[in-house]
Amino acid sequence: MTSRPRYDGSLLATIVWWELRRLSYNLFLVAIGIPGLLLFFRAISASDSLAPGEDAVEPIALAAAPIAANIAYTAGWLVEGVLLGQRPGPPIGPWLMKAGLLFSITVVFFPAVLWCMIDLAGVVRHLVGSGTG
Repeated sequence: MTSRPRYDGSLLATIVWWELRRLSYNLFLVAIGIPGLLLFFRAISASDSLAPGEDAVEPIALAAAPIAANIAYTAGWLVEGVLLGQRPGPPIGPWLMKAGLLFSITVVFFPAVLWCMIDLAGVVRHLVGSGTG
């Protein structure tokens, strides 16, 4: 997904390279998004931070996330296209793709990791509190 064996340096070739990978990128998001969301739901449920009937995530945010991700994805070929005439050398697209994939992983798992740390802090607080009594 991040390699570019043939490259002619044209804007059209750049756009085609990115667009041929859009479906793979979206499948990647699904593959990391579902486990990330499940881990987040598990961690926030374990924290007992939600009132009965309260949602962990705004449903509109779940619907907007893929749209925002694809807008950010489009920025990849826009940035590379702008840099075509300004930056000689190998294409920057593969590097941008790798950076975008890493950013996507970070964004998807950040809430789950944050809530796991909150849960762990609660457990430690409970253990320390029960040890002094």
